[in-house]
Amino acid sequence: MKYKHHCPFTPSHSISLHLTPYLLFSFFLLAACSSNNTEAPTPLTQEALLDSIDSMDLALREDLQFDTTKSNKMVAWCLEYAERFPEDSMAPVYLLKTAQIQINGGEFEQGLSVLDSIIELYPGFEDVAICLYLKGQAYEQNQQYDKAREAYTLFVTNYPDHYLAPDTRKMLPLVGLSPEEQLEKILAQKKNKR
Repeated sequence: MKYKHHCPFTPSHSISLHLTPYLLFSFFLLAACSSNNTEAPTPLTQEALLDSIDSMDLALREDLQFDTTKSNKMVAWCLEYAERFPEDSMAPVYLLKTAQIQINGGEFEQGLSVLDSIIELYPGFEDVAICLYLKGQAYEQNQQYDKAREAYTLFVTNYPDHYLAPDTRKMLPLVGLSPEEQLEKILAQKKNKR
C-alpha cells in the first residue's frame, strides 16, 4: 500500500507557489542572522558618548536603589571615554565617577585601581585630593584598616587645607574600631579636654 505524500515543498503541490517567497525570505533571514559577523559595532562619537554618559548619570541619580545594569553601562561608557579621549578634561571626571560606582557596588579593588590611575595619570586634576580620601573610604569599607589609615594620613598630609582634612584628622584614630570603641574613645577625648 502506497501512502499519498502531501508535502508542501514539492513543485506539484499548488500551495508551493505561494510559500516559495516566504521560504526564500526565511532562508535569507536565517542566513543573515547566523552569519559570523565579526565586525565590531561602530563606536559612538565623542558627542554621543558625552550625551549617553550625562543621561545615564541623571538616571542613576534619580534611582533610589543601586541599579547594577545601569551602573555597569555607565562604567563601560566612562571607561571608554577616558580610553578614547584621555587628554580631554572630562576623562578624569568620568574615571572618578567610575571609581565611585564601583566602590558603591562593592567592587573595591576595581574602584581602587581606577583611583590609583587618576592619581598617577592626572596629578593636576582638581579632585585628586578626593581620590585619596575615597581610597581611604574604600579600604575602610573593605575592612582593610591599615591601608585606610595610610590613605587618610596621606590625604591630610598632602592636602592639609582641604575642607575634609579637619574631620579626617579627627576620624583617623577611630578607623577600624567598633562603634562602641569609637564612642569610648570620643568620650575619653572630651573628658581629657576638660
